[in-house]
Amino acid sequence: MIDDAELKQLVLDELQWDPKVDHAHIGVAATEGAVSLSGHVFSYASKYAAVEAVKRVNGVKAISDEIEVNLPTEHRRDDAEIARHLAHVLEWNVSAPGNTVKATVSDGVVTLSGSVESQHQRDHIEDQITHVGSISGIRNRIALKPKANEDDVKKQIEDALKRSAEVEASSVDVAVRGDTVVLRGAVKALYERDLIEKAAWAAPGVKHVEDHIQIG
Repeated sequence: MIDDAELKQLVLDELQWDPKVDHAHIGVAATEGAVSLSGHVFSYASKYAAVEAVKRVNGVKAISDEIEVNLPTEHRRDDAEIARHLAHVLEWNVSAPGNTVKATVSDGVVTLSGSVESQHQRDHIEDQITHVGSISGIRNRIALKPKANEDDVKKQIEDALKRSAEVEASSVDVAVRGDTVVLRGAVKALYERDLIEKAAWAAPGVKHVEDHIQIG
């Protein structure tokens, strides 16, 4: 078992190691596998990268993200300028075919709406928007289109897990009920569970994922 002090240090080391994270003003607390992040960063992309970095740390079971985005004055832009950049990102994004996704911005916070066929597309669009400068937050309200066959979905997810070099597919049980995927089993780290969840969400038509995978 990793004690709280050791887990906190592992998280701090990972944040410092990742060049995408502005770690200087991030505070970390760890209690029985739950990690709390506080403080501030100078871009939303850095906030996003910090959470992703913590997911990779062995022993992390849950994350509370309280990091604030404090944009430097010279990097601030009005909503109209941000909206123009968002329009370009969505125009060239292959995960948003046929203008099915819209973005609005208010006080630097972006709201995404519309619909796509899979959670993979939904996540990819959010990831691209994350790197638009001057935003302070994202509300992802993109809906998923109904399109699921239980047997096909189960096979697609299991095949994806077998292809992954970072996941022990035999330790995971996948069940599909309508548009809901139920995951059970055990993995060693939070990032592995995250990879499995992403594989489940990537299947077309999946609207809900019940993750009962244990860590440790």
